Amino acid sequence: MRPDEAAPEPSFARHETFHPRYGWLKKGYDTIVDDPHAFTRDDATVRLGVGKNMVRAIRFWGLAAKVYEDDKRARAVRPAPMGRALLDGDAGMDPYLERPDTLWVLHWLVFAPPCLLPAWWVLVNDALAGSVVVATDDMRRRVREAVASVKRWRSPSPRSVDKDFDAFVHTYSSKRGRDMVEDYLDCPFRSLHILRQGTRDEMRFVPGPKPGLSPLAAAFACLDFADRAGLAGRTATVHRLAMEAGGPGRALRLDEADMADLLAEAAGRCDAIAVRSVNGAQSLSFSGGAAAARDEVLHAMYGRRPRARAAEAALPGAEAA
Repeated sequence: MRPDEAAPEPSFARHETFHPRYGWLKKGYDTIVDDPHAFTRDDATVRLGVGKNMVRAIRFWGLAAKVYEDDKRARAVRPAPMGRALLDGDAGMDPYLERPDTLWVLHWLVFAPPCLLPAWWVLVNDALAGSVVVATDDMRRRVREAVASVKRWRSPSPRSVDKDFDAFVHTYSSKRGRDMVEDYLDCPFRSLHILRQGTRDEMRFVPGPKPGLSPLAAAFACLDFADRAGLAGRTATVHRLAMEAGGPGRALRLDEADMADLLAEAAGRCDAIAVRSVNGAQSLSFSGGAAAARDEVLHAMYGRRPRARAAEAALPGAEAA
């Protein structure tokens, strides 16, 4: 997958330099359930209890994580199907983001196409990101160059790309010497341990299975990718899922062997999927199509189905399945 396929719109520095903070997605979700025009109201800062720039940041992060949907015709922001399934009051499956699985699902959705953070997409899919340790300045330069090479993005300013780069580091990397609870409350995605900073001038992408990355969360990302990528048939090779640019392996920092192990374990917990060897290559197979299998995996992950309003439109593609 090319960068302009995964992130088709030139979208840079829309987060107002704020990384996503604990409680923002839920706060924004509850606000737009009551009023889809809330983000553009004169009293938006009062409703959300934050400054004007943070209002825009909350809106952006909800759209980036695909729990909100932008209704441009009505100039409104509405709950997305995944928002309803996860965050909808007492009906959602994890409205207060208490489970590590939920953070991994949201992490994947940020990078799933269409990605609203092209610089982030480039960063996690760059070949250099697979190295054990990367010089921060080298990585920043490579992201700038890769973004500038996509003509459709009209060469955003290096400053805007740098803001996205810095937001990524602040989202996924802990500040040295800070209390872990305080760190998590500032940004829950740091608990995923995707990124570590060695010295001030180095960064390390952490490979392999991680605390809280359950087999079902990995399977969800694979099936969501298969659905969004429009993979033909009812199978996807583990190699493609792990190695393709824009795929879940890059976002979750899993190699082919790690992905195969997690998917095999997930298949033991959900009858909608299986891992089979075809001509020596392992493949993930799913009954009823990728979207339907993704729905079943999500329900197996939480041990229940969303209730009430969340059940009315649980997941994209569920109705067609």
